[in-house]
Amino acid sequence: MKTSLLTWCGLAAALSLFPACGAMDGRGSSETPPYGGDASGAPRDPSSPDAPDQGQPSSGLLTAGDWDDNLNFDFFQRYLTKASAALNLSALPSADRVIITVRDEEGRPVSNALVRVDGSGGGTRFQGPTASDGRVLFLPAHDGAQAGESFSVTVSPPPGGTGTPFTTAVEGKAWDVTLPGVQGEAPRELDVAFVVDTTGSMGDELAYLKAEIQDIADSLGTHFPQVSVRYGLVLYRDEGDDYVARSFDFTSSLPTLRSRLEAQGADGGGDYPEAMERGLEEGVKLSWRTSNTARVLFLMADAPTHEPKHDAFLRAAQGARQAGIKVYPIAASGVADSAEFQMRQAAQLTRGRYLFLTNDSGVGNDHAEPHIPCYQVQLLKHLLVRTIGSELEGRRLPVSGSELVRSVGNPSQDGACTLQDGTVTYY
Repeated sequence: MKTSLLTWCGLAAALSLFPACGAMDGRGSSETPPYGGDASGAPRDPSSPDAPDQGQPSSGLLTAGDWDDNLNFDFFQRYLTKASAALNLSALPSADRVIITVRDEEGRPVSNALVRVDGSGGGTRFQGPTASDGRVLFLPAHDGAQAGESFSVTVSPPPGGTGTPFTTAVEGKAWDVTLPGVQGEAPRELDVAFVVDTTGSMGDELAYLKAEIQDIADSLGTHFPQVSVRYGLVLYRDEGDDYVARSFDFTSSLPTLRSRLEAQGADGGGDYPEAMERGLEEGVKLSWRTSNTARVLFLMADAPTHEPKHDAFLRAAQGARQAGIKVYPIAASGVADSAEFQMRQAAQLTRGRYLFLTNDSGVGNDHAEPHIPCYQVQLLKHLLVRTIGSELEGRRLPVSGSELVRSVGNPSQDGACTLQDGTVTYY
């Protein structure tokens, strides 16, 4: 299920996602890339003398980009409409999205405040914790709101915090709530789970995850030494394989996580779809901390669910949202349109970002181009550390110039990409 750039461009044109496919041309930055590929955006030839050795997996090989559909919400809505029709798969109703932001009296974001939205028609429409940036999404149609009803929001302090619940009437598409008697603080705990497809086609990705996990943990320890970190692991395959889903609950021991990973191999599968919904379901069931914790779930896969399980996957993503778990899919080699469609909805619903491997490293099979207009490529391990760091700090940490491999679509220094029709998107 490999997708060439020409095929991707044809599909993008068919879906009318971009004004022209030329907006996707990879034009490199002014810097010499530190790894994989050249300034024109061409991947490094793995057969060249200075290409990485493909024999033994080692850290620092996989490359990836990322994209935020909440930051580019109108673009995302156009993508959902076109892709849903083309794939004959349902899309969660999200066009009426409301962003709720909770701050303390000094204007600082309040992490893990519990937000409850009640409708005038009676009943609670949504309840869930804020992330480290003080934000959480409310989706009226998806959350069962009645047409034309008004809403009130009740915000309670984070577990163990001071202050009392505060209720206010709200309207519009952005609800800002100031919670008195509370001091906004960054999370000092981190729960990160890796949910990994271990069917036969994922052998390369599993091998390199084993090699990279130590460097990822070391970087987190260096940059966030005061944060209590726990690691969880879920492996999944498909119905009829040796196992469908296998869970290892959170541990603070990195050697334990590494031994769990080392014991795993890639096998089974057979047909293209896999039991991705089971993997996400089991990931949400792990014993996530409910205190002021950053909760991050990386979903690494190269195939969608079986079509009858599509809605079950979206329900699992809804469970993650209600628990305050950010889902960050990592699209591996072989990902095609339906997998991207499912993964991006899970990321948007939980306010994660869509991560995807690229061909720059020369590792593994061909990696499909995502249906987005611009992105930056960096080492996967840097992207994962930056993603986790962003959740701990409550703001997105940009790619540093020395870690940038290449840029696609000419993203500017201020984080914007201007398409040929003048539309501005953000990365």
